[in-house]
Amino acid sequence: MSGDVHVRFCERLGVQLPRATHPNIYVRSERAGHRVMASVVRFIERRLRLKVNQTKSAVAQPEERHFVGFSLRRNPEDGTVEVFLSKRSKTRIDARIRELTPRAWGQSLKGCTATLNTYLRGWLNFFGPGCTDAVVRTLHNLDAHIRRRLRAVLLRQWKRRRFIVRRLIRMGARASTAWRVVYEGRKSLWALSHCGPVDYALDKRYFAEQKLYSLELHYREMHRVIAPVQLTLALE
Repeated sequence: MSGDVHVRFCERLGVQLPRATHPNIYVRSERAGHRVMASVVRFIERRLRLKVNQTKSAVAQPEERHFVGFSLRRNPEDGTVEVFLSKRSKTRIDARIRELTPRAWGQSLKGCTATLNTYLRGWLNFFGPGCTDAVVRTLHNLDAHIRRRLRAVLLRQWKRRRFIVRRLIRMGARASTAWRVVYEGRKSLWALSHCGPVDYALDKRYFAEQKLYSLELHYREMHRVIAPVQLTLALE
């Protein structure tokens, strides 16, 4: 049902909710989901005489539904509920990263990193507190994808392949490997951005020195549990 319909429905019950609220109703089985949905739709359309938005309403598994950017699923091992990014949220952040790291970036890497850090910091401050550790792998992959896009930006700025090889050698890559890999075949800059010498020269430490914001690292710091200091009493 739409947020407006849900708010009016709750206001009839004496509950005050913001206009942007979108509800999720969780039941034990798919059969129960269809029964509850039919009952709620019937009550809203007949009793309240409001219209339910059928395009936004569905009976599905919790991990398939989008709820303010999150999805839920039950861990089959211990039965705990995991909160992670929905498919729509992943698609949106992937698109935003592509916008902020264009291949034809004509400014310095620091300018690109600064703009990217502003977005990533705000994004994690919204999604980080609500997610469980099930999101760590997704954040790890996002960090790796961001570093690869920044490598592609640098390779394009270095232009010719011989300049790329000289830069890589200067940054610690083995000369014979760098010459062979860069000139082997007709690789695109995107393909070169994930080859051995480039990964070695432009590694995590390099981007940490460039002050690139790490989603995985800051998420772990956000959820780090600090044990209380144990007091010691002097015995007389």
